[in-house]
Amino acid sequence: MQKHDIWVIGASAGGVEAIKQLVQALPKDLPAAIFLVIHIPARGRSRLPEIINRFGTIKAYHPKDGDLIKHGCIYIAPPDYHLIVKKDYIRLTRGPKENNSRPAIDVLFRTAAKVYGARVVATVLSGTLDDGTAGLIAVEQRGGLTIVQNPEEAMFDGMPRNAIKNDHVDYVLNIAEIAPLLVKLADQPIETPEVEAVSDEMEIETDMAELEIEAMQRFDRPGKPSPYACPDCGGVLWELDENSKITRFRCRTGHAYSPHSLIASQSEQLEEAFWNALRALEEKADLTLKMAQQAEKNNRPYSAQRFRQQGNDAQNRATLVRQLLLREEGNENLSTIYSQFNPTDNTNIDLSEDELAKQAQQFQVQPQENNIMTQINLNFKVVALCASAGGVNALVEILSGLKADFPAAVVIVQHLARQYPSQLANILSRRTQLKVKQAETGDKLAPGQVYIALPDQHLLINPDHTLALSHAELVNFLRPSGDLLLESMAASVKENAIAVILTGTGSDGAMGIQAIKKMKGFVIAQDKTTSEYFGMPQAAINTKCVDQIVPLDQIATFLINLVETDE
Repeated sequence: MQKHDIWVIGASAGGVEAIKQLVQALPKDLPAAIFLVIHIPARGRSRLPEIINRFGTIKAYHPKDGDLIKHGCIYIAPPDYHLIVKKDYIRLTRGPKENNSRPAIDVLFRTAAKVYGARVVATVLSGTLDDGTAGLIAVEQRGGLTIVQNPEEAMFDGMPRNAIKNDHVDYVLNIAEIAPLLVKLADQPIETPEVEAVSDEMEIETDMAELEIEAMQRFDRPGKPSPYACPDCGGVLWELDENSKITRFRCRTGHAYSPHSLIASQSEQLEEAFWNALRALEEKADLTLKMAQQAEKNNRPYSAQRFRQQGNDAQNRATLVRQLLLREEGNENLSTIYSQFNPTDNTNIDLSEDELAKQAQQFQVQPQENNIMTQINLNFKVVALCASAGGVNALVEILSGLKADFPAAVVIVQHLARQYPSQLANILSRRTQLKVKQAETGDKLAPGQVYIALPDQHLLINPDHTLALSHAELVNFLRPSGDLLLESMAASVKENAIAVILTGTGSDGAMGIQAIKKMKGFVIAQDKTTSEYFGMPQAAINTKCVDQIVPLDQIATFLINLVETDE
């Protein structure tokens, strides 16, 4: 008798915390196989299996292509690979992204539903956007069961709410309720349901995930051509109506989008085009004005006039493009300063002290002579927390350990999706005694207050200890940038600055902490054992500017002692 023994789980932002709670409640002798996709950066090594193994009794690991499926195991999609369920074994592919993700939740759910039908239980946990919704529909069509984390409980409710909105969910539960239900279902025989046969559309989409040439070359594919181009490859997108349940798009090579993810990708493309146009116009203006100067030296006044006119036209057009990019009023000084910053090498963390000093100075907004407040030294510490992948859990851990009377201000840069409003302030405010708010231009730093950088805006500290937001160019593909925050903090707060580099991929923060040390501030890095992703802490440590490497569960206590000792 068949049972519900194939569990597929998908999560994104905030999902690690939910997964930890879930696996803690599962028995070691679980009569089911678990397949897990969490959206993680393509670069770097994932420490997710190690994290899950610390909290649960079921072995979790990144499978290899071709591994056999066994009960009592948790198979976790590795970075940049789709996790595909076949009959009795696992496939890993670098097939086309779906919803800008690889691994994608929809791919996992759809392939499991195709092969195992009613034996599948699909669960969507915390995350943004709507990856997993199409996969839930596929599971439902094939007779499986669907579960969604209660959006009110989820750190990020985008994925759960979108799944519920499309009315393809059997259960909406809190995390504490999901594990007992899964265990119960694993012991219950399946009443043979009437299920839909595997559709032609499902066949094509599962084959595309495995890079099957025949599926990509088919002309009789489901759906109809749309007027939109694929942001990944430029090919025509076909509109799939999923039997009128939801609308999706897929191109010839297999890239797939929901309307939300398509808009997000189009927005990124548009911004990139604007930045390219801005660079080209500024380069043209610079070159033509130099040619005008040369023509004047050679006594060619008419040529000089023509070149000068071309240069002025290019400058005027560049100004218009810059205004479109900044999209902000009342911050002209900052915008002008920060739009000049255009780093090209994210590995350059070995600058000389003189170079660091110059770089820190360019971020300063010079105070007005008649502004007395700018001349006053800060009499309390400022703590900057910089995090990326896995950072939400780390921030919750640290802030929950700080009391309401914490005698320092806290500023946070957490890399989040740029296209959507952040719920981070709401999440953290429920888990700390400190006052938490999204940062606004003009906010005055105050002890016991937490200020969070908004998505897609740099957060900076002025010399008068107010905050400023800037829509200036991405720094090493990031906005907000930890480096930019730390360098502005070093220039403005000086020895009262404390920088903490937390879990994340890449090297954001490594440049910034050098400026912090130059100004005699203090630098902390999260240790390897407790980091979900050790890229950022490792890059910081490699600079030799880290004063202390601290486990996550000790950082709050360390900060309290550091701040109170120095008072």
